[in-house]
Amino acid sequence: MKREAADYEALVGDVHDLRAFALAVDLRSFTATAKLMGESKATVSRRIARLEAALGVSLLRRTPRAVVPTDDGVAYRVRVAEILELLGDANAAVLNAHAAPSGQLRITAPPGFEGVLAAPIAQFSREFPRVLVSALITDRFVDLEAEHVDVALRAATRLPDSALVAHKLLEFELITVASPAYVKKHGTPRRAEDLAGHRVVQLGLGGAASTLVLRKADGSGEPTTVRLSYVIAATDVGFAKELVVADAGIAVLPRLVAQRDLDEGRLVHLLRPYVMPGAALYLLHRAGRFLPPKVRAFHELIARELTTRCTKYPKPRAGA
Repeated sequence: MKREAADYEALVGDVHDLRAFALAVDLRSFTATAKLMGESKATVSRRIARLEAALGVSLLRRTPRAVVPTDDGVAYRVRVAEILELLGDANAAVLNAHAAPSGQLRITAPPGFEGVLAAPIAQFSREFPRVLVSALITDRFVDLEAEHVDVALRAATRLPDSALVAHKLLEFELITVASPAYVKKHGTPRRAEDLAGHRVVQLGLGGAASTLVLRKADGSGEPTTVRLSYVIAATDVGFAKELVVADAGIAVLPRLVAQRDLDEGRLVHLLRPYVMPGAALYLLHRAGRFLPPKVRAFHELIARELTTRCTKYPKPRAGA
C-alpha cells in the first residue's frame, strides 16, 4: 500500500536512532558508536535495525572489520546530517538565546578572493571555535540545496533569480593594473584608447576580443569604448593577477583582489582618471523560517570585517 505523505514523518520515532546511524557511518564501528553514546553495543545495533525496518531498506553492511554504509545508507547519511545539525542548533537557540553557534559550516567562494576572505574566515573560526568551517573554493555554480552547502559567497554584477536569500556585502570597483617592469618596458597608457596597443591579460574564457567601457571619474565626457585583443585568458581572477605580477601584460581586475600587490609595489594602478562598472560580493543562504545561529553569526562577522577592511582602500581621483 502506498504511504501517505504524513506517514513518512512518523517512520522514525526516536532521534537517537538517527544519531546512532550517523555515528556508525562516520566511525565505521558499532563499538565506537556505543561508547560515544554511552550505550551498549546491543542497544546501538537494535537502534539501527529499528531504523532499517521502519524505512524498509538496508542502510549498513556489517563486516568482520568494519561497518560500511550501503548506497541507500550513504544518501540517507547526507540528509540526516543536515537534520541533526538543524535540530542541535534549534535546541541550543531555544534553551539558551545566547548559545554559541556550533556544528559544521559549509561555505563556497570563488577562486581569486582568498586574499580577501581568508582573514575574515580565520577571525570567524577564532571567535566561534565550536563551528567547524569547510570551504569549497570553486568557480562552479554550487547548488546549495543539492550539495548541502550553508553559505555561498559570490561575485557578480547581477545575481540570477533564485529562491536563495542574498545579502550584498560590498561593492567593488574594477581597475587597470600592470607590473612596474611591464610599464618600464612597454610604457604607461595615458588614455583609454592606448590600451589597444598593449598586451592584455583577459579575465574569462577568451575566444574573442573583449570590449572595455571606461568613463572619467569626474563624470565629464562620453564613455570610451576600447576593443582589446588578449595574449592570455584566465578564468581564475587570482591566477590572472599573478600573470600580471609576472609581467605578462595589463589586466582589469577587482581592486580588492589587487590591493595588497598595489600596496607592496608589485602592481601599479594605471589610467587613474577612469573608472569602470564594478560588481558586488554577495552572501547567499537558503530561505527558511529558522536561520541556524552559525549562518547568522558568519554573515554578521564577515559583513563587519569586509566593511572595515575595504573602507581602507583609497578611492580613485579624477586627473590623478
